Amino acid sequence: MKLSSACLRITITSSAVLSVLGHATLIDPEGMERMLTPCRDECAENLSNGYDKYYNVTSNAQLAFLGYNAHWFTTGTAPGCKATGENPNGKWGFCEELMEPTLKSIDQLSNPKFYFDGDCDFSNGYLAALHYKNDTKECVKDMEYRQAEVDKGNVSASINSGNPWFVPGTASVLDSCGVLGGWKYKNAIDFIAGPGNDFLNLISGDGAAVNGELPPMYMDPPAGTLGSTVLSSAVNMQMQNAQRDSVAAYPVVWTAGEIVEGAYNVGANHGGGHQYRLCPVENLNNNTLDESCFQSTVMEFANDKSLFIAMADDGTVTVNITFDAMDINDDNTDGVMPKGSTWRKIGIPPCAGWKIGDETKCTRGPQFTDHAPPGYYGKGGSYPVANSPDLQAVLSSWKVVDKLKVPEGLSGDYVVSWRWDSEQTPQVWTQCAIVTIVDPENMLGDGESNSNDDDKCETLENIVCDSKDFGLFCDALKAANLDSSFDKETWTVFIPNDEAIESSGELLGSLSNDAITNILMFHAVAGKVLSSDDLKCTEKVQMLNGDSSRTKCNNDAMYQNGAGNDQLDNSAQIIQTDIKFCNGVAHVVNGVMFPIGAIP
Repeated sequence: MKLSSACLRITITSSAVLSVLGHATLIDPEGMERMLTPCRDECAENLSNGYDKYYNVTSNAQLAFLGYNAHWFTTGTAPGCKATGENPNGKWGFCEELMEPTLKSIDQLSNPKFYFDGDCDFSNGYLAALHYKNDTKECVKDMEYRQAEVDKGNVSASINSGNPWFVPGTASVLDSCGVLGGWKYKNAIDFIAGPGNDFLNLISGDGAAVNGELPPMYMDPPAGTLGSTVLSSAVNMQMQNAQRDSVAAYPVVWTAGEIVEGAYNVGANHGGGHQYRLCPVENLNNNTLDESCFQSTVMEFANDKSLFIAMADDGTVTVNITFDAMDINDDNTDGVMPKGSTWRKIGIPPCAGWKIGDETKCTRGPQFTDHAPPGYYGKGGSYPVANSPDLQAVLSSWKVVDKLKVPEGLSGDYVVSWRWDSEQTPQVWTQCAIVTIVDPENMLGDGESNSNDDDKCETLENIVCDSKDFGLFCDALKAANLDSSFDKETWTVFIPNDEAIESSGELLGSLSNDAITNILMFHAVAGKVLSSDDLKCTEKVQMLNGDSSRTKCNNDAMYQNGAGNDQLDNSAQIIQTDIKFCNGVAHVVNGVMFPIGAIP
């Protein structure tokens, strides 16, 4: 099967896309520009307005990174707890209702080595200050106990056991496509460390940062915007830009039942695990694009492997490592959400230690070595001392790729939500993209468009009449005695599916048999085999009835229209291309093509 190159763009992630990453980014399928790069234009030009006051950040490039490109998440959330947006300062547990961890083995953790001798000393950070009220002895005693317990396999003793990853899929989120900056803050200063007293706790040394900076001026969309709001705007813009034409398919087109690639990158590696989920775009319109919808259609991983890929500036793959993935499900835990689904541990190990590797400059090596690409570990962000040399060398161009199964029976436009449940922080990162899914049962032919074996080729009649969604066109050809006309010479035929004919049924029903035959002939080109590459935007094509149709392009969509389509203010979009038959090629259109004078 070949889908129209005009409405299908194969997703090849360039280094330009990868270079705008935030803490975590859905790479494939690619999200909307306003989600990937909210800090651009005036925002990027005005980043040097005092953001270095507390963090000594002076590089505009680093500020752009911290300026919340792709920072879509919910902060202040944990399994069993109501999301509050707050930092659980000084608390290993987040709330009284906190659920018991369901993870069962140390290899399911991204951060099993969280304590080393000396970590409670003030010179090594603020562990004692933040969590033990500066009581170094209590810090050492508790941390040694917790680390010893985890080393024995008691994962519930981890200092991170109150965070989302320990009960995968259960922590609540504000929006299944994330919130820019993590929460709907009342004040811009809350964006730095959280609401309430969180900012004061931060600057006094008793708290931690959330975003670490004020939201940049001119960021569009602004801080606190829901990801679903951005998606809804993009859907409406897609409709508006189509004008009189039918709305084009989205750039990424999947086929139900096929294997596709999902990919992500992390810029602040908090460990944990992730899933890819689907929900129909229609749910945007009725405000049900939520976890309930996404949890009902979780994409399965196609195998037990992941790929670590890095690319040069010209798009050449420079690193390609296949490694064993660590999958988490009901079989090896005490339960995940949704029940029966599979989660996958983040494939890049953080630096060993209680924080994220900044204080120790990643000198202790990786948190784990199994289920990871050898040599590639660290924070993942723009801090060289917090990454391994190998990861630092490909920092702006790497991604982890998973093979995914597109569920069978789906058809239409779907939102893909990538959910990452963090292990080190009370955060869930969610980002979304939109794809078009086509059902092969509703497509023309069997999808084998490149066969050159004349002994096995099919006639146009066989392809059309044996396909599920083209019975009306088959009946029309037979009624007009045109079914055998395509057995000789060579042909290009534009074939409307049943939905297209049904939508024009009232108009077609008012026409004479001769007028119907004329319209059918307007869907064929005699003596030429025109592949999709031969169809040029704005050029005319001579049809069998003597009139001309014109190829029209609008953004990512291609149409084949007659003068009658202009009269009716509708278009026939080419939605499937290059289906070969014995003596020609067919393309599927989602509307009937009307020649001049066909409309009374």
